[in-house]
Amino acid sequence: MTTFTPEARQNLEHYLATHDLPTGMGTEESACSLAAINLAMTGELKDDIPDCMSRVLGKAVISLQDAMPDEMRNSERYKQWLPHAAGTGRDLERERLAVLMDWMWGTVLPKIQPLADKKGFGSEWSEMCEKRTFVAARAAARAAADALAFTLADAAADAAAYAAHAALAADSADSAAYAATTYAAYATYAARYASHADPNMFWRDIDPIGVLERMTFLGENQ
Repeated sequence: MTTFTPEARQNLEHYLATHDLPTGMGTEESACSLAAINLAMTGELKDDIPDCMSRVLGKAVISLQDAMPDEMRNSERYKQWLPHAAGTGRDLERERLAVLMDWMWGTVLPKIQPLADKKGFGSEWSEMCEKRTFVAARAAARAAADALAFTLADAAADAAAYAAHAALAADSADSAAYAATTYAAYATYAARYASHADPNMFWRDIDPIGVLERMTFLGENQ
C-alpha cells in the first residue's frame, strides 16, 4: 500500500500554490485534484485514486470538483483541504459515505422543494427528503416525471434512489462507495439544473467543500 509521505505533502502544497486546478484530468501544468496528488506522489499524470486515499472521498472529489465553479475549486479553502484528503486511508469508508449521503438528503435535494411545491409534487419530494429511502425516492421521481414535460428533478430523485440502494445493498463498503458516491454527486449536479438556482448561490448554499471536509476529518478538529 502506498503512503502519503511528508515529502509528497510538501510537493502537493507547492503545486497547489503555483497551479490552477481544472475540470477533467488536465495537464502537468494544470492538473485536477487527483492528478495533482499523483504528481506529488509519483510524478505521474493520472487521475487514479491512490491506495492511501479513501475511495469514497476520491469518488466524491472526482465528481464534485468538476461540477463546482472554477473559483471555488481554486479557492484557498479547497487547496488547504486537499492535502489532508490524500492520506485518509480506507478504514472508515462507511462513515465517510454516511456523511456524503446525509448531505445529499439533507442539503442538496431540499433545494428542489420550491419547484416541487410549485409543480405539484411537493409532498412526495418532502417525504423523500425525510424518509431517505429507495422507495420514497422512486416515488418522488415518478411524481416529478408526471408533473413536468421535461425536468431534471426526476433525474435527481432517481439518482438519490440508486444511491440509497447502493449504500445499503452492496456487499462491501468499497463497492457501495463506488456506486453511491457517483449517484450522490449526480443528484447534486441534477439538482443544480432542476432548481434553476443561480449557480454561484447554489454552490455556496450547498457548500461542497464543507462536505468534503467533514468526510475527511469525521468530526475531528481541523
